[in-house]
Amino acid sequence: MMKRYRIAACLLALLLLTVSVSAAPLLPYSIEVNTAANTVTVYTTDEAGEYTVPVKAMICSTARSGYVTPTGNFRLTAFRSPWRLMVDGTYGQYATCFQGNYLFHSICYADDSHDAMIREAYNDLGNPASMGCVRLQTIDAKWIYDNCPAGTPVRIYDDPDDPGPLGKPEKLVDEITPQMHNGWDPTDPADGNPWVFTKAEKIKIKPSKVKLTAGETYVPQVQAEPEDAVIVWKSSDDTVAKVSADGTIMALSAGKTVITAYGEENVKSSCTVTVTGQLLPYKDLDPKAWYYDELKAAVEKGLFSGVSEELFAPDSSMTRAMAVQVLYNMEKKPGEAQEPGFEDVRETDWYYDAVAWAVESGIVTGISETRFAPDRPLTRQDLAMILWRYAGSPETKGTLDHFSDADAVAVYAGQAMAWAVEEGLMQGENQMLMPKKTATRVQTAVIMQRFFQ
Repeated sequence: MMKRYRIAACLLALLLLTVSVSAAPLLPYSIEVNTAANTVTVYTTDEAGEYTVPVKAMICSTARSGYVTPTGNFRLTAFRSPWRLMVDGTYGQYATCFQGNYLFHSICYADDSHDAMIREAYNDLGNPASMGCVRLQTIDAKWIYDNCPAGTPVRIYDDPDDPGPLGKPEKLVDEITPQMHNGWDPTDPADGNPWVFTKAEKIKIKPSKVKLTAGETYVPQVQAEPEDAVIVWKSSDDTVAKVSADGTIMALSAGKTVITAYGEENVKSSCTVTVTGQLLPYKDLDPKAWYYDELKAAVEKGLFSGVSEELFAPDSSMTRAMAVQVLYNMEKKPGEAQEPGFEDVRETDWYYDAVAWAVESGIVTGISETRFAPDRPLTRQDLAMILWRYAGSPETKGTLDHFSDADAVAVYAGQAMAWAVEEGLMQGENQMLMPKKTATRVQTAVIMQRFFQ
């Protein structure tokens, strides 16, 4: 086991190593849900890095009588799905998990078709109507799905006197009558939506100039008349920044672009977006994916690199040798250690010094007295075990009781997994930890970024 003074020295070395590297970016938004008012308010950060600036309000439905929407502080998990079968047999679009089986998702559909929306579910928005999840207009569910990565803070509270700083917005259509009903959510951005929308007669975007860093998203303030008018968005240079159908700007690469909102003929307003920095150079990564911000920080910190100049291989398996090599690199490759003594670890292997150091430091052991199995895929519980030992095998008050597969965690890894959950390194998915599932490169990079952050 490593001594506490050793951990302090490691952290100091890490701090000195990363002086010239920009700090890991904050997650762009936090989400607050008022169950009494059935409103959602999205905040971004102020100059001090606190989530105090409201940018978006949504009307929602939380739990009806006999059901509960949990209150408290949560974080979005990695689970999200464009269509999700619910426990009552209905479907929701753009499901994003914030706790166990509780989700943000669209109003309900009879099946996973855009024209199968349940009319009553839409009309009930703004009132208690769900089985505990947070139901939204489809465009709002998609906004959270697209723009709020795993780890986004979520606070759910009950305040009947204050719907939030932006108030409680109206639905796009106040009530869909049987005569009006065509099976579609009026806000669904999918192609083929038959609803006819009002175009804006006046549009004003604020501010007129925006500075963003590559990978950052931003939603400008828009004033339109009438308020329920549909706005068409365009970017003059999609390589610098793209803009989605709801006005969310995604910065992509250094340069300038003009983002324009269009209404009726000759009705428009624009803002100039200046982007600095670059996205990661790997073609197999999605800047909107749940992992992107934390992975980018891990790469910038030197924890990980691609498998080639153009590919990161995010879904490839992490091996035991790769994991100890990352930690060895972060230790600035300490001096020679004793020979590890494994027949499958030779001096000519690229991971030899890392394995020798990790074994001597008590961070990792072989799978037997003579074999290390350097190319064996690393399981999630073994990754937790390596990091727990690297941290000095700290005591933990964490528990795995709320995970349905807690019994699948090996006895030797129980304390390490509880520590990893308590520290927020591992969050599980659908109330499952999947301890014996292979850790991918992107999962490991995110977990290690959280650890070193």
